[in-house]
Amino acid sequence: MGLWQTNLIAIGLSLDVFAYCLYKGAMVSEINKKEFVKMVLIFTGFQAGMLIIGNVITWIPAIHKAYASANLIWMFFASLMFFGLGILMIVKSFTKRKKKISERKEDTYDYRVIVLWAFITSLDALIAGVGFGFLGLGIIGAAILVAAITALSAVVGMLCGYRLGCGPMNKFVTVGGCLVLIGGADLLVNYLTAV
Repeated sequence: MGLWQTNLIAIGLSLDVFAYCLYKGAMVSEINKKEFVKMVLIFTGFQAGMLIIGNVITWIPAIHKAYASANLIWMFFASLMFFGLGILMIVKSFTKRKKKISERKEDTYDYRVIVLWAFITSLDALIAGVGFGFLGLGIIGAAILVAAITALSAVVGMLCGYRLGCGPMNKFVTVGGCLVLIGGADLLVNYLTAV
């Protein structure tokens, strides 16, 4: 898996966080820097943590032995996982578009809600971690990359939401899904040409 594919998938995964921060930014009358930094750290920690947990799943001896002996099959499975993850993100964004978003001021940072959303948005990272594990990607580097891109995405999302509102929120999730889909499709093409 190339660096550009890893970057593409990391950016795609972070756009879920971007969408939530865009929504949160549209709700606050003023950005509380201390609370905002905590929120960014929570989202970043969940994204990187779930990526690592997903990768650790592939270290289970029975799973590791299976994909070590049949590497090309697991490469195919990993590319299908990324491909499917992209489609799931796109479908999720279109189903959310039907719901009207009501922008109302909410200056509190309810950490139970933030942790719940951090968990929900990081489920994609869990699946990606399993895919990275099947591809034998160095997880520490991938987790650092995902954490950095997630933190940047959260900051930009909050500032854009604060300035522009949350109207384009679901469009960013669609773009994220497309990026993950493109990464998965490229991996699939690499698998098919390697066979």
